[in-house]
Amino acid sequence: PRLSPDDWQRMISHIITVSEIAWQKYGVRPVVHPHAGGCIEFADEIEQLTAQIPHQTAGLCLDTGHLYYAGMDPVTWLDRYFTRIDYLHFKDVNPRVFHDVLARGLDFFTACAQGMMCPLGQGAIDYPAVRELLAARGYQGWITIEQERDPRHAQGSLRDVTESLNYL
Repeated sequence: PRLSPDDWQRMISHIITVSEIAWQKYGVRPVVHPHAGGCIEFADEIEQLTAQIPHQTAGLCLDTGHLYYAGMDPVTWLDRYFTRIDYLHFKDVNPRVFHDVLARGLDFFTACAQGMMCPLGQGAIDYPAVRELLAARGYQGWITIEQERDPRHAQGSLRDVTESLNYL
């Protein structure tokens, strides 16, 4: 469910406060990670977030899998917010499982337990285009390869992350 306007403003205020404390008191650069099933997930929410929180207060950690899951093309959104990105997460989405879990109305974490996330290069995300964009824009930051699973069914995670690393 979406936050009410008052709850959204309260969340933004909390993010700003925590971000300022993190940076000023602890020297930690905060980033906001839009996440499937979270309060910041969809295109309009990312746009509103970036309009309300300056980059000097908090950067973005965009995630290819979460962007795709929320109906956005990862290449388009990485390009659109490139100057706001401090950190990236890479994952891929099995389109067959994705369409099935959406049709059944399953939540994100149940979808992960159904095997929605797959090794990079085996799903719907155009990683050659992601690579081309990041190279053209000169991205020099960190990227984490993720393999989201239900922790009760994590067997195969290391194999899948290794496949993703080999693909890259």
